[in-house]
Amino acid sequence: MSLLKKFVALLTCATLVVSPTILADETDYPSERLNYTIAFGPGGGNDLMSRTVVEILKKYKFYDQTIRVDNLAGGSGAVGFNYVAQQSGNPYYLTSTSGNFLGTPLVSNTGWTYEDFTPIGLLAQDAMFIVVRADSPFKTAKDFVDYAKENRVTIGGTGAAGPERVVASLFAESAGFDYDYVPSQDGGGMVTSLTSQSVDAIVANPSEVSGQIKAGNFRPLAYSEAQRSTVYKDVPTFKEQGYDFAFSLPRGVVMPKGVDKDIQQWWVQTLQKVVETPEWRDYLTTNSLSGNTVWGDDFATNLSSTNADFKRVLTQIGAIK
Repeated sequence: MSLLKKFVALLTCATLVVSPTILADETDYPSERLNYTIAFGPGGGNDLMSRTVVEILKKYKFYDQTIRVDNLAGGSGAVGFNYVAQQSGNPYYLTSTSGNFLGTPLVSNTGWTYEDFTPIGLLAQDAMFIVVRADSPFKTAKDFVDYAKENRVTIGGTGAAGPERVVASLFAESAGFDYDYVPSQDGGGMVTSLTSQSVDAIVANPSEVSGQIKAGNFRPLAYSEAQRSTVYKDVPTFKEQGYDFAFSLPRGVVMPKGVDKDIQQWWVQTLQKVVETPEWRDYLTTNSLSGNTVWGDDFATNLSSTNADFKRVLTQIGAIK
């Protein structure tokens, strides 16, 4: 072989070594540690959901690199969510959403909103029941509405400006009746307000009243998600009873804004596998959460709609200007 041919052969080999295709194969996503930030302290609902997702990712090797989980609590989620928002374009940061993901920026100057994140998926929906005593004359939502149009009713919930108040207001607005809202400091106080007949009905998270429903003391009249709960399949939605609204808190997963579309889709496909596992189904059942899912850009639309309802009701009741 001539000296020139040897040089060409060596040059070809060198080109293959640094080929962009080979480099791309070596750096295929994921190639780094995942940082999963929980914007709340240990033991709460957001923490439980996040750690369930991470454990499933590890157990089934859906993410083949290490995963670091950090609780970064403060400001009703503001600190942790802000930290992730600051990682713009970085595909190795995830966090879990909750009601505070929408509510906190509405009532405080956080410097970020839900629009500062890349939506991956709504994995579970934390919606509300409207519940009455089992010995009440109300068998359906219509029964309650018919009574409420002729009589001033009282509806209880937890907190003065939380999701319970939002659902009660959307129901009253859609059905065309007025009501008085009676806030309780916690779920126990809310349940007591109904058992003592201090209120006509309460709006509550299913987990807060499931025991009373199973015991035959309470009757759920309607569910606030757009679709029936995957856990409480016998309870009709407000929508299917003719009241045109839906509201649920988004228990989903987001990434920083500016993440590549291919990475977003990689996570959509990965989390679609997560929600098919028995561990995830057990999590939903144990925590009385609905497993109806929404993905990618549809999740962004869901967040926008839920945020608009939240903002409108909080403005109406004077919680925000």
